[in-house]
Amino acid sequence: MLVVLFAPSIPLRAQTTCDMDALKGQQRDVATIQRLENAWTVAYLKADTNFELCLLSKDFTEIVRSGEVKFLSDELAFARKNEGKNLPIPKLPEPTVLLHDNVAVAYGTSQSTGPDGKIKETRYADYYVWENGKWHAFFAQQTSVEK
Repeated sequence: MLVVLFAPSIPLRAQTTCDMDALKGQQRDVATIQRLENAWTVAYLKADTNFELCLLSKDFTEIVRSGEVKFLSDELAFARKNEGKNLPIPKLPEPTVLLHDNVAVAYGTSQSTGPDGKIKETRYADYYVWENGKWHAFFAQQTSVEK
């Protein structure tokens, strides 16, 4: 039974083709990280887990607004919940990007509507590493902004 539960997560990466326009032409510069950040948001809203599998490292870890630690499988499950919802793509603000050798951090503020209909503001930071000529997000953190 355990084999059945874990088997689907193993071949996903092997079956994923990463020849996507949003991932082509990557450079070690601010503009590329900003482009990847926007593409990641769009992929998440459109439930494009293939894109996420290509962008995120296999050991991707994030701390969500609640303070819980989540992993790649959790991120993919969150994105899958958007399948078929046809969510609108908001105007995405450009994140601030810090580059240091083979590491980049993109950070900024985002807004979303909570289940209660109220706008929630979140500060986020996404960490990338340059490996084999491409950027891969390996860590993310979200912090709720109290008003």
